[in-house]
Formats: sequence, C-alpha cells, structure tokens
Amino acid sequence: MSERKRHVRVVLKDLLDRYISGNTNQKEQKLVEQLYDAMDRGKYEADDLDRIGEEIKAGVQQRIAKRRITAFRLHTAWYTAASLLVVLGIYISYRLIDHQNTSFRLQQPNHQNPSLFVGSQEHFDLLDTLPPGSHYTTIKEEKVLALGTLAQTAGNRKLRIENPSRRVFSVLLDDSTQVWLNYMASVELDPNFHKGNRSVHITGEVFFDVHKQYAMGRKVPFLVHSSLQTIEVLGTKFNVNTSNDLEENVLLSEGSIRLTHNQYGTQVLIKPGQQAFVQKDKSKILLIQSKNIEKANAWRKGLFYFDNENFADVVLEFEQWYGAEIDIEPAIANLPITGMISRYEDIREVLNIIKMTNNINYSEKKGKIYVTQANP
Repeated sequence: MSERKRHVRVVLKDLLDRYISGNTNQKEQKLVEQLYDAMDRGKYEADDLDRIGEEIKAGVQQRIAKRRITAFRLHTAWYTAASLLVVLGIYISYRLIDHQNTSFRLQQPNHQNPSLFVGSQEHFDLLDTLPPGSHYTTIKEEKVLALGTLAQTAGNRKLRIENPSRRVFSVLLDDSTQVWLNYMASVELDPNFHKGNRSVHITGEVFFDVHKQYAMGRKVPFLVHSSLQTIEVLGTKFNVNTSNDLEENVLLSEGSIRLTHNQYGTQVLIKPGQQAFVQKDKSKILLIQSKNIEKANAWRKGLFYFDNENFADVVLEFEQWYGAEIDIEPAIANLPITGMISRYEDIREVLNIIKMTNNINYSEKKGKIYVTQANP
C-alpha cells in the first residue's frame, strides 16, 4: 500500500473508531451516516471506485498541503472537505469489505485486566469473573462495573480495584458515585463505606462524579485520600492525578472542593475551572485557572486531547502512555499541537495522524522512535 493510501486509511479509521465509541461531534456523525446510507443505496458502481478514490485522495492531499492544518485538527479537515470524504469513505469501505482486508481492525490489547481485591485473600479478574453482589451495567452507553451489595457482604475487608490496562475502567460505587480509573490507577474503599463513611484511597489518575448523599437531613461528605492530600467534597465532578510522587493535582469541573495538604495542613477551597497543585516539600498549594477540563474529559473516553501544546510536551505524554522512547528534532519541539485523537494500542497509529497533518517524519531504530522535520 502506498504512503498516501495508508495516511487516508488512518484518518478514516480514527473517525470510524470515534463514531463507534460515541466520541464524534454532530457533523462527524452525520458524515459517517451519510457514508453508509450511500453504500446501502449502491450510489456508486464498483468499476468507478478506483478512479473516484484516486481523484479524491489527490484532492485531500492538495487541501492539506495548502492549508497546513495544525496538528491533526480533524474536525477542520472534515468540514472543509466533507463532500470529498463521503465518496472517499465509500471507496475505502468497499475495498476493505470486498477484499476482506482485516488491517482496518485494531489488535486487541494484550495487557493485564482490571482486578478487584477483597481483603488480602480474594482476587477477581473483572473481565473474567465477577464477585457475588456485583454486576455490569450501562451508563450513557458506557460499560460500568456496579459494586451493588458487594461492599455489604465484604464485612470489614477493604475493597480495592486496580486498572493495569491501557483502557479506562469505570466503577459505580454503592452510593451511586461513579469513578473512572486511568492506566495504572487504583481506588480502595473504606470497610465502612456502605455505612456512610464515604472514604476512599487512590493512586494514579482518577475522575470522580460524586453523588450527593444525606443522613439526618445533612449532607454526607465524600473523602478522597492520596499520598500528599485529602479532598473533601459533597457532590461534584473532579479529576485527581497522583502519578507524580513529588506533585499531585486536582482539577474541578463542577461543585466545590476543600483540599488539605497531608503534611503541612494547609488548605484551599477550589472552584469550578480551577486546578490545585500540591507539592511534597512545599506547604503552599498552588491554585490556577485551568483550561484542562476538556483534557480530563477526553481521557475518560479513551482520547488524547491537546490544546495548542508544544510538540515536546505531547511527545512526553506519548512516552508515558506507551512506555516508548522518542527523540525529536529541536526544530519541531515547539510545534503547536491542537486536536483530539483515539488512544490507539499502537503508537504508530497516533504518529501517522500527526504526520499526515504536519511537516514531520518518523523512523524507528533499535526500539527507539526518531521524529524529524520533513523535507519541504
């Protein structure tokens, strides 16, 4: 397959993957549905598809070259070339189906599965066996593990959920609070959680949608403990990242939060849109107005999100997520990246998207990836 064809296929694959997972915007969704409607009607004859496909791909490449789309801004590309891409999608889809080409499908992940520990004795692979009292449910088209009555039957034993996989895992606690665990994150419930002691301990990056709860006419607080901080909330949505041993941060989407530094006892009250940074060796808690709410929402849907970020910072995030070693040419370190893309299992898929919409190339040598500026 030519480089041009491969690039077009990568872009289409990203759009269809996000459509299937419900992460497309209204215009992208309409585009995909028009594509399949046209296929059902048999709008184009198979004999014409090769010629049409080649013409359209050439047009797409011209548009990309002229506009120099900044960092896989896919929505802009789709809007300006929608009529071309509808036919292009028909062409690609027909060829894939007609030749039973399986390269369109992503490989299934080969990581450990999310696990649940009851005390120190029982362990459940949550994609294989569920503990009694729990079940899977669907919330807004997302598969979620509902703990149900498990906390009650566990007695005084702690419940701990770990997510060693690179796929987001969501849990519904028995107080109706929903929790999302990012890669290598964990949440541990207090043994008396089901009795109103809403206290959890976390590691890694975790998003909370805390359900309001009342007892004796008063709101019951929800406490989140980590290595450096304690967070007290009543009913709110927020993201906590404790991946760095020396600095943790909290980003608030809704409601309010009282944050306490575990070592120094200093406190701040966080309002929506604010992000707090707690450092191990500093008593002062840094509080800023943040633009990262969309980033926190994106990872819960299995997406990377970048808003005018330097390519060097983007590469650092790729290295952390994929465990890859990436070397970039200094000339492109400050290249601004804006866009949203699926967190593919293979880093090459992501780099191909960036390569298509920016003047870069990449190569691999001895397990290391080298990204350079492409020749004009």
